[in-house]
Amino acid sequence: MQDIKTFFSWLDLDRKGLEAVKAEVERNNDDAAAEALLAYFRTRDNVTYYDGWEKPKPGTPFDTTKADAICRNHLVHVDLPEDIDWHADPHGDPEWTYCLNRHEFLTELGRAYWYTGDEKYTQAWKRILGDWIVKNPMPDMEWMLHVDGEVSRPHFMKQGTWRPLTIGIRMYTSYVPCFYHFLDSPELTPKFLVTMLTSMVEHARHTRLYYTRHKSYFNVSPNWGLMESNGLAHMGILFPEFKEALDWKAEAMSRFEEQIRMQICEEGMQVERASGYHLVCTFCFTQILDLALRNQVRVSDTYMANAEKMIDFVVSIMKPHGVYPMLKDADESDVFGERASGGLWEDINNLNMLEDHNDLRWVLKAGARLFHRPDMLWIATHGEQGEKPTLGSLAMPDSGFAVMRSGWDHDDLYCVYTCGELGVMDQSCVHGNADALSVDISGHGETLLIDPGRYLYEGPWRVWFKSTAAHNSITVDGQDSSELADEWMFKTKAKSTLRCFSSTEKFDYVDGSHDGFERLGDPVTHRRRVVFVKPHFWLVVDELTAKAQHQYDQYWHFGPEAQVTEGKDLSVTAIYQNEVGILVKPVRTDGLSLTHHRGSEDPIQGWVSYDYAVKVPAPALQYRRTAGQTTLATLLVPFQAGDVEVTAKSVGENHFEVANRHSTFVILLGDGTPQTIGDFEFDAEMLCAEFDADGKLADCSAAKASLIKYQGQTILDATVRHKVDRSNTLS
Repeated sequence: MQDIKTFFSWLDLDRKGLEAVKAEVERNNDDAAAEALLAYFRTRDNVTYYDGWEKPKPGTPFDTTKADAICRNHLVHVDLPEDIDWHADPHGDPEWTYCLNRHEFLTELGRAYWYTGDEKYTQAWKRILGDWIVKNPMPDMEWMLHVDGEVSRPHFMKQGTWRPLTIGIRMYTSYVPCFYHFLDSPELTPKFLVTMLTSMVEHARHTRLYYTRHKSYFNVSPNWGLMESNGLAHMGILFPEFKEALDWKAEAMSRFEEQIRMQICEEGMQVERASGYHLVCTFCFTQILDLALRNQVRVSDTYMANAEKMIDFVVSIMKPHGVYPMLKDADESDVFGERASGGLWEDINNLNMLEDHNDLRWVLKAGARLFHRPDMLWIATHGEQGEKPTLGSLAMPDSGFAVMRSGWDHDDLYCVYTCGELGVMDQSCVHGNADALSVDISGHGETLLIDPGRYLYEGPWRVWFKSTAAHNSITVDGQDSSELADEWMFKTKAKSTLRCFSSTEKFDYVDGSHDGFERLGDPVTHRRRVVFVKPHFWLVVDELTAKAQHQYDQYWHFGPEAQVTEGKDLSVTAIYQNEVGILVKPVRTDGLSLTHHRGSEDPIQGWVSYDYAVKVPAPALQYRRTAGQTTLATLLVPFQAGDVEVTAKSVGENHFEVANRHSTFVILLGDGTPQTIGDFEFDAEMLCAEFDADGKLADCSAAKASLIKYQGQTILDATVRHKVDRSNTLS
C-alpha cells in the first residue's frame, strides 16, 4: 500500500472542486486533505453513474437475509473464519476461489445499507474489503513488459486474487458500486476512502498494463478482455480526478471500439458462440455504451450499430416464455427473477445495478431505451410493456444456430437447432460443447427438451456436460461428435454444415450435417433434417451414412420436473407440473431399443444444471440401434392438458405421414432434383402437404421448390427456383 502523500500525487489537484484538497496537501496536512477529498466526492456532480444512484432510499423494503449472513463471513455459500484465507478452495474448484475474490457479495452489503441505513453493513464492508487489501498487495508486473502476451497469459489464468478477469469484475461489480453505496455513510472515514481509492488505482494500473488478448486469433480478446476493460472504463470515466484517468478512459474505449468490430459474428453473436458468454459480452458492451453516453464520451456509429446487433441476437434466441437458452457453456436465464441466473459461484450474471441486477432483463431494457426498440421492452417485461416482436424463424449460420418458432406468445412453440462452429477456433473452442445438430425445444410455457447446461469447469462432470451424450443428438460407437482432450480442449472438432433452411407461415425446415464421426475407422456422416409443421409437431430425421455396422445412440433430455411414461412402440410421454408435455415417438422402431436414465453417476447420464455448481437429476432417453447405414426418424409433439392423439408412419425411405384428430400431413424429403414420391412430383428439398379429414388436399408447401405436381395436377411450375417460400403454397 502506498503512503498517503504518494496517493495525493496521483490526483489532479488543479481540477475544479479540489481546491480545498490542494490547500491542505500544500500545508502537509494529510488528514485534513483526506477529509476534504471525502467532502468533495460526496458533493461532486461532474460525472453520472447509472439510474437510481441519486441518493439512498432508507425505508424501502429490502430482504437483508443474504447481507446479514455476509456480515457473519458467510461468503460464496461457505462460512469462513474471521481470519479469511483469500486463497482457500473448500470445494476443490478454483472457480470458487476466483469468485471469492471477485467480491460481488460486498455489493449485497451495499444494497442492504442503501435501503436500511444500518451502519453494520458499512462496518462489515470495511472489515472484509480492508482485510483483502492488506493481505493481497498488487503483484510485481514489471516482468510482463519483457515477455510476449502469449507467454504471460497462461501465468495469469490460475491466479486467484489478482487474476486479470477477477480484477475487472471486482472493479465494476464491487468497488465502484460500493463506492456509491457507502459514500454518505458516517462510517466511511477519510482514511478508509484513501485506502479504497489507492487499491482501485492499483487495479486500474494493472488492467491498463496487462490485457488478455489472443494474437493467434487476430488479437481478439473474448470475454476476459471485455470484463477487464469494463473495470478500466469505469475508473477512467467515473474518476477523472486522477491524472491517469484520461489514459484509462482512452485505452478502455479504444479496446471496446476495437473488439466490438472483431468479436461479432455476422448475425450479432459473440465469437465464442456460447449463449452465456454472449450475454456477458453483450452486457459489457452495452453497460459501457450507456456509461459513455451518460458522460458525454464519444462512441462511434459502428459501436452503436454492433451493440444493437448483439442485443438483437439475444432477441433472436429468446424462448417465447421469457427464458434464455443454455447453449454450450451457459446457465439458464429468464426475465422474471431477481437475477437472471444464480450459480453457487462462477455466476455469469455479473450485473450489480441498483434497481435491477438481472443482466438479461437489464440488457433488453437498455436496448429498448438506447435504440428505441419497443420489441426489446416487450421481451424484457414479458409483454407488459412495449410491442410484440415481429421476428420469425431464422437461420444464423455464422453463429451456428437456426431458430424455429410459431410466434411470441407465452404458449407458442420454439426450437433452436445447433449447426455451426464450436467457438473461437484458436482457443480450441473452450466454451464449446460436442453438441453438433442438437436441438432445444419449448412449448406451452415450458422447456420440453433441454440442453443440460455446464455445471462445473473441472473434472469428469465437466467432460460429461460438454459431451454429445449430454445433448439431444446422436453418438456413434459411444464417441462424441467432437472429441475432447480434457475438460477444456478438443482433440478433434466436428465441422457442421447448414445445407438448407426454409421458413413459411406453415412450416420451417432445416437440414444440417457434420463430419465429426468421419474420423472413425469406418467413417460415419450424420445428417439431421428437422421439419416443423406449425403449430403442431417436429419431425426429426437422422440419417447416418456408413459402410460397416456401428452402435448409434440417440439421446433426448427432459427437465427435472418431467414425469416420463413409456407407451407402445417405444414412444415416451413426458409431462410437466403444469400439465404441459411432449411426446417422443420413434417412427421406425425396427432394431431399436430404449433405455431410461435419471440421475445416474456410473455412467453419468440424466442430469440438468441450470446454474453453475448445481446439478439435479432429470429424465433422459437413450434409443439405440446397431446397423450400417440407417435412418432414425422421431416425431416430437408438444401438447397441453390432455392426451395427445397422433399417429406416424414411414411409408418409404423419405416419405412420412403424421395424422392428428383433424388432418393428415404428408412429409416428403427431397434433394433439390426432380423426383416422384407417392402422388407427388416435385424438385424441392422438402414438401409438406396437409389433407383434411376427408382425404382432400388442403394445403401444400415446399422448401426451395420450382415444380410441384399432385396426381398430375400442376401446383407450382416456375423456371426459377423460389427462395421466397411463401409463394410455394397452394391457395
